[in-house]
Amino acid sequence: MTGGIKKILKKLVCTGIVILALLECAGEATTVTTLYEFLPEQSTVVRTGGFGGTYESYTIEGQIQLTVDFDAGIAWFDQVDATLSEEILFSDYYGEEPISTDSLDVLFHMTELVSTEVSDTAIDFEGQTTDFPFDIHLGLAFVDDLVHLTGRFSEAAYDGNQYDLDALAVPEPATLFLLAFGAVMMRKKR
Repeated sequence: MTGGIKKILKKLVCTGIVILALLECAGEATTVTTLYEFLPEQSTVVRTGGFGGTYESYTIEGQIQLTVDFDAGIAWFDQVDATLSEEILFSDYYGEEPISTDSLDVLFHMTELVSTEVSDTAIDFEGQTTDFPFDIHLGLAFVDDLVHLTGRFSEAAYDGNQYDLDALAVPEPATLFLLAFGAVMMRKKR
């Protein structure tokens, strides 16, 4: 064998060992973190209510990063980098001036929500705002290769508005490739 071929074989063997080690570690892991991208044409927040009978719809663009620990039965949003098509003025604090935001995280407090039910097909989240408590409910359903998010909260005021979230998101292409590769390797392992 020539020196060049030996080097190539060594690299292939070393790469194979690293891949096998990673696969063995992946078999032990039960925590999955996935980055999802919203589909703006199918993702909205709708604001209704108030004295004037408000009905306004806002599209959502951006990403969320979801982590699920299946062993512990918990899930959380690591990061929510998603914006609405325009700013919303809403009441989040008792006695304070309304807040203006286009951030989905600020509006629904997604990174503060606590998972209440976790399964292979759905996750439920609940929470409250910090200073003037009103309930926030958010559901996440895994449908084929999509994530369907639905959520709702109402301002705790006589003339308060209700905010409804209905959004679809897909895994980032790199994340989808890694998840598919991991699933294939897990099946081969069994």
